[in-house]
Amino acid sequence: MSALDIVGLLVPVTYFIFLAVETVWPARTFPARKGWGWIGVAFLLLIGTVGTVVPLLFDPAWLAAHRWLDGSRLGVVGGTVVGYVVLSGLMYAYHRTVHNVPLLWRLTHQLHHSPQRVDMPGSVLFHPIEMVLQVLIQLFATLIVLGLDPLAAALTGYVAAFYGMFQHWNVHTPQWLGAFIQRPEAHCEHHRKGVHAYNYGDLPIWDILLGTFRNPRHFDGECGFEAPADRSLAAMLACRDVNEPAYGRGSRGAAPQRS
Repeated sequence: MSALDIVGLLVPVTYFIFLAVETVWPARTFPARKGWGWIGVAFLLLIGTVGTVVPLLFDPAWLAAHRWLDGSRLGVVGGTVVGYVVLSGLMYAYHRTVHNVPLLWRLTHQLHHSPQRVDMPGSVLFHPIEMVLQVLIQLFATLIVLGLDPLAAALTGYVAAFYGMFQHWNVHTPQWLGAFIQRPEAHCEHHRKGVHAYNYGDLPIWDILLGTFRNPRHFDGECGFEAPADRSLAAMLACRDVNEPAYGRGSRGAAPQRS
């Protein structure tokens, strides 16, 4: 088994470890949904499939010939660190854009914000279009812009996945940790019903610099849309606007607060 194969297994291993912990020691009580765990498994498999297939569409020689920089000289560790900082900045811009452009919200991101739970199954609930876009952004950042070593590029992707899973993890975390990584309590604020804003970055530095940082000690409130995600899953996969009937305020719901 190659190093790249091992990195590929880290995402599901991390997911199921986090899932086991939050199942035994949940920090917050969310509305129970029948079959929610299996929905998470299905979307985890879909993410793995997209993350495997999309890179195969690009010829490695073509990617190497069109890279802007030769980041391979950074090595694996240095490339992973630099790669993730750059990727996190691009993902902040992407994330804030899909929150502020109604068409993109409807086509991609509303599905992720629809659950009334912030937990591990919700961490992988993304529209297939959004899955593809995120993989393309990752490839662009790591292999086109930076020209990283393939292992460093793969590790950058894992770090991004880890951060994404961590912020959905239904556990208690200390407030000071929010200076280094977006905490679950802060991400619940991002998913708060009727808000769906703030804390767009996995690395807090982007939200701090751009005025969208919120880091509450605790979270007590409701998340998601009025109607549970599983009731309108097919409609959202078909890119229909399911938030408007619930809130009556268009595709972004009850006037999200944005800085």
